[in-house]
Amino acid sequence: MSEELRDALSRIISSGYQLSADGFEFLGSLAQDELAETVKNALRVAGSSTENITILGREFLQGVSESPEQPKREVLIGANVIVRPLASQHEDEIQVLDDTEGESIGDLDSFMDYFRNRFSKLERILRSRMDMRDAVSIGSILKMPLRSKAKVIGIVTDKRASGSRLFVELEDAEDSITVMASDSETVRGGLSILNDQVLCVDAMKYKQDLLIANEFIWPDIPSRPAKRSEVPLCAAFLADVHVGSVHFKEELFERFVRWLNMEVGPPQSRMLASRVKYLIIAGDLVEGIGVFPNQIDELTITDIRKQYVEAARLLSGVPDYVEIIILPGNHDAVRRSLPQPPITEEYAEILCGDDRVHMMGNPSRLLLHGVETYICHGKALDEILSQVPGLDFQNPVNGMELLLRCRHVAPTYGSSTPIAPEREDRLVIGGAPDILHMGHIHVHGVKKYKGTTMISSGAWIGQTPFQKRVNLTPTVGVAPIVDLHTHNVFPLDFNKLG
Repeated sequence: MSEELRDALSRIISSGYQLSADGFEFLGSLAQDELAETVKNALRVAGSSTENITILGREFLQGVSESPEQPKREVLIGANVIVRPLASQHEDEIQVLDDTEGESIGDLDSFMDYFRNRFSKLERILRSRMDMRDAVSIGSILKMPLRSKAKVIGIVTDKRASGSRLFVELEDAEDSITVMASDSETVRGGLSILNDQVLCVDAMKYKQDLLIANEFIWPDIPSRPAKRSEVPLCAAFLADVHVGSVHFKEELFERFVRWLNMEVGPPQSRMLASRVKYLIIAGDLVEGIGVFPNQIDELTITDIRKQYVEAARLLSGVPDYVEIIILPGNHDAVRRSLPQPPITEEYAEILCGDDRVHMMGNPSRLLLHGVETYICHGKALDEILSQVPGLDFQNPVNGMELLLRCRHVAPTYGSSTPIAPEREDRLVIGGAPDILHMGHIHVHGVKKYKGTTMISSGAWIGQTPFQKRVNLTPTVGVAPIVDLHTHNVFPLDFNKLG
């Protein structure tokens, strides 16, 4: 048996199918390129079939090989209106930005390198502003006389409130200093400061090692017009599908896939579906195994690889002209520490073998038809929403705005979000994205901020026992569709669309 045939057989079996004797004989007669294509088409057709196909025989494989099933390209919309999907008429334009691999060491030096790199990146962002070019180091202001005024950039090592005053400890590569805020407006603005974030303080030197803050200045993103696609194509932004959970709403997800195929919904909605070129899933495609205590009681599929096989079956119904971008989350089969690498073929063989599926790391910065899109699962929102005054879990987009102001997707080190000690901090938001997309909280929300469209995706899983205990009501079955030309967002509720 050739290695190619052995790999094909392994792929069929791992996908949950059997191969008949004549089917095996037929595959053995194919050339190498024909073999791979036939197996891919067979798994896609079998997975999307309404019949219960379990055994792949010669007749089935030969039919798939000679005439692989293709989704319809012309669809009847309304009365006598035939539409060819706009998205099928344009090739994808996906460009990966900041595509660098990290080097995780784990010793003391790598921790030092990590924070030095974070400080360097964010200091450079701050100094790029016209009003920040005169900022000085902490060492420089320590040498200045009392009552001197200056702007100082540092990384926050501690924050504490004492009565009506707020104290922030700042340090840079060489020195440290204490900053006190007593003005009520300055204190109020400083309450959202996070440990380990980099910021600038406009201050006066009050004592040798104490500054009085006039203003806290964040790295933030600039106000600017969003970049637009020249073609009115759309992207669907999903997250937290959780295939394999007893709480997974399979019917709603299948209805969404049928909508992409323009099979459900009123004519206007189907026209919108015809423009969807990209499907983005920002983490937790599957429920995973051993993510939390007693998770086994909440699983319908107890094998992580079979969870991905089922996810591949569900996604096989997506029109072939739609590009699928998948990032990992804290439930997926990758390391928990950020940044997370892409989901690999070891666990998701069928998905990785699909040419239109793009496995990306978490976070990822992409250009989709010229629109800069920053995608992150959003695990750090847990601590942001629970620790910062004025934020709550029912409005996660407000936490996303804070992360944009920090220019970092997980500022606090050593909290509930694990971060890998790499030599470069790849969690800094280097550019000003046109779209910022996160999931994880399971609550839908949309907000505009300085030219950025922020999208918090809901989930495709019902309320879990944990969410009941913490009184969190998830948004289930809502798919935000973004027009990449106008940046209008259309949140479609598949509980109602049918």
